[in-house]
Amino acid sequence: MTPAENADATRLPVVPVPHRWVPGDGEFRLHRFSRLVLGDSLADAVAPLLPGLRTLTGLPLPSSTLALAGDMGVRLDRRLPPQGYRLSVTDRAVLTAADPAGAFYGLQTLLKLLGSAADGRTLPQGEIRDAPRAAVRGVMLDVGRRRWDLDGLCAFVRRAAWLGCNRIQLHLTEWNGFRVRLPGFEELAAEDAYTPAEINELIALAARHHIEVVPEIDLPAHATALIAHRPGLRFTGTGGRALNDGSEWTGEPTDGWVMDITKKDNRDWIAGLLTAFVTALDSRTVHLGGDEWPPEPKLSRCAALTAYARSLDPSYRATDALVAFLNDMAGLVRALGRTVELWNWWEHAARHDVRVAPDQDIRLTVWEPHDAEPGRGTDYFTDRGYEVITSPLSTHYVTPRTAPGNRPGNNHVAPDPRRVYAGWEADPGGAHQVCVWADWAEEQPDAYFAWHARRPLEVLADRMWGGPRHAHVDRLLDVLDQLDQDELTRGRGGPAAPRAEATGPEPIAPAGGPTVVRRVRFRPPVGPDGEGEGQWTAATAALLDATLGVRFQGADGPDGPWHDLAEVVHQPTATWNELRVEDPAPEPYRWLRAYGAPGGLATRWYGGR
Repeated sequence: MTPAENADATRLPVVPVPHRWVPGDGEFRLHRFSRLVLGDSLADAVAPLLPGLRTLTGLPLPSSTLALAGDMGVRLDRRLPPQGYRLSVTDRAVLTAADPAGAFYGLQTLLKLLGSAADGRTLPQGEIRDAPRAAVRGVMLDVGRRRWDLDGLCAFVRRAAWLGCNRIQLHLTEWNGFRVRLPGFEELAAEDAYTPAEINELIALAARHHIEVVPEIDLPAHATALIAHRPGLRFTGTGGRALNDGSEWTGEPTDGWVMDITKKDNRDWIAGLLTAFVTALDSRTVHLGGDEWPPEPKLSRCAALTAYARSLDPSYRATDALVAFLNDMAGLVRALGRTVELWNWWEHAARHDVRVAPDQDIRLTVWEPHDAEPGRGTDYFTDRGYEVITSPLSTHYVTPRTAPGNRPGNNHVAPDPRRVYAGWEADPGGAHQVCVWADWAEEQPDAYFAWHARRPLEVLADRMWGGPRHAHVDRLLDVLDQLDQDELTRGRGGPAAPRAEATGPEPIAPAGGPTVVRRVRFRPPVGPDGEGEGQWTAATAALLDATLGVRFQGADGPDGPWHDLAEVVHQPTATWNELRVEDPAPEPYRWLRAYGAPGGLATRWYGGR
């Protein structure tokens, strides 16, 4: 395919945007005798999408072994790029994939194209070629500080797959809770801990959607809850107090933070706990944490840890003892047949003065960008032979903290999707991860974190896939919101056009008469330069806060009475936001308004489909 043949793929109603598109001259339409041909045992690879495909088209699409005119076929060709596919639409639709994952992503694209058609059966002729720019496209969820509902986690998995992600890291243990009830260690579990069976159910669901789940047990810091159950894990003696205070990360004093690994009994107990963790969960990879113990020189003021380090080697400092311990635990995990991961905290905390590094076969999750100060950036670790998953703080961290979120002065809050979309690029063949943290907001519901993570994840998922950019992120979100995942996977498609649009609070009448409102999209009046380095500026936060409490309402007349349909309860982002109307008995309304809206608030109202 030459550049001249490659049309503007952003014209396709597909997100992530495919890399290449050569349009044809007409359309292909499925008919009542159309069949679905799944070659090379691909039925399991695309199984989650088949019910929605059949319901959307309204056709039985029986299986066949040969693709004829009017049919859809899926087959493998290992010569294509990993996870890639080619979709050729002529008098039939033939999806050729590099592997089962590519078949899944290609069929999602086909489903999105069908879903954008009014009849759910028509495809534009032409050819799409696509493959992800980044090999690993992940999300980390902090389920340690607070428990996510299992149904919510399953929905999150399906959403991540819809966006083309293939990894979810579960941060399962934290200072305030051990969120898995392990056999033999049941007394450690928080009251709302998951059972291994529940986590394994999630792992299996994710695998069917071509997502790897990586469970994390954080060692040896963030261990307040474990130390409370087993006081012998607490450091004592000179300098031990610093290792028991995690207030820098919790916002409140803790009585225990880093486990005392200087005692053999403790090391043996931790090894037993880790063995139970690894063997209870059906994952190929285990993350050992290894983050946020006190930095040097504070760490080396602990006499017991310093003495233990020197017993290992006279040149070792306290940090070296902790890294050596993590290497021992990594060896245990490898012996159980799993891959091992760690955060890159040890270099940061030791100010690069280290004698022991994690083993070379440990994959590192690095929060530093490539252009960080010398010795701190991602390249520092890749140059030393490590496989790295990057999660730069300023673009990939979602840490909304105290409600309503994204307060000026907070570190690493949800980034501005406009800035990320315009300026961030994935590494070819690289690994990237969005991190959703619950620091200082443990009391908030799942919806709070899902709200703040939604737009950053959607934008970063598209950029991790790495196709052409739209002229502006607003257009990407327009397409994405029309591709309603729940509607399409349930088989209800068709373009979603707004029934009414307005700027400001004045009542308006929807086009086409009375409308049952299903969702509302709104965009705050924020300027183009409203995002700082990893956090909102005070001016932007004030403009976003002005939208809090806005109520979207419907009425039969311009003077009311008005019925509340949805309300802005979390701080919005600086581009389009979307609210669902959760009305068990929806009514059509002749007039709509955004009550309490600031001047310049753009609003779009959408009816049911």
